[in-house]
Amino acid sequence: MNNKKIIIPIILLVALGAIFYGITKFKRSDKKVADYIVPELKLAQMKVTNLTAEKADMKMNVLIDNPAPIGFSIDSLFYIVSIEGNEIARTTYPDSLRLEARDSTTVELPLTLYHDKLADVLKGLEKQGRDSATYTINATIFTDMVLIPKDKLNMKVEKRLPLIRIPEIHVTDIKMKDVGFKGATMVVETAVKNENVFPIRFSDMNYRVQVDNNGWMEGSKPGTINIPAKGATTMTIPMEVELKEMGKNALDLIRKGTDVHYDFRMNTKLASDAQVLKESKIALNSSGKLKTVVDAVKEHAKD
Repeated sequence: MNNKKIIIPIILLVALGAIFYGITKFKRSDKKVADYIVPELKLAQMKVTNLTAEKADMKMNVLIDNPAPIGFSIDSLFYIVSIEGNEIARTTYPDSLRLEARDSTTVELPLTLYHDKLADVLKGLEKQGRDSATYTINATIFTDMVLIPKDKLNMKVEKRLPLIRIPEIHVTDIKMKDVGFKGATMVVETAVKNENVFPIRFSDMNYRVQVDNNGWMEGSKPGTINIPAKGATTMTIPMEVELKEMGKNALDLIRKGTDVHYDFRMNTKLASDAQVLKESKIALNSSGKLKTVVDAVKEHAKD
């Protein structure tokens, strides 16, 4: 019994000594309490999921590392994305998250970039001859963790990524072939331009064409089209159409090259060796006057 009475005070003295030593060492170091409890944000992947002429929908996979010895919940997460210090988007991830003690959690954050906001930034970087830029995420997490003052924490992460430019598609010719009593083959010639520093590929192409106010004509093209980096390629799109589907009026307009309006729209899968564009979807549009296209073809034939 006496031995137990002696051992317990000794254990308490050792524990107090360890705590005192830890506090003294911490005070002499350059570290702060925040270094032991503040989560760290890491950008694992940034991927484009859908591209249109107006915007780019993206998903950012970020890793939130919790170094604290206790777990806690995040009520919401607010983040601002910048390119070379220029803010291009801000949004909130409203769902709650749980961070376990000394553990990491991966979160998929949605992001929409509008090209009108990106235009000036991209032009400035292009004038400098830049093909990549530093993307910065400034995030604020809101939590009820008692160790965190004012119930919020600020985090920041930076990553060097290539600049993303939307491929451009232009209709270079529309003509009719194999015209019969029941239908015809409409051939749409297009040129696809890729301003990116990496090659891209189109696959599973689905498209629609409308001439003047006539109905939409739809088709698809199997296979893969390769567009080189900083280059362009041509693409021929044949469409088998019935006269009742297209209308004789549209057929005559196309054959004569009359000054009427056309719309061309294509949805396709976009592939690239660049991680940011893997397995993305893209919507490309081209519109204009049919006579302009026909005249351009005739002018080109003379050269």
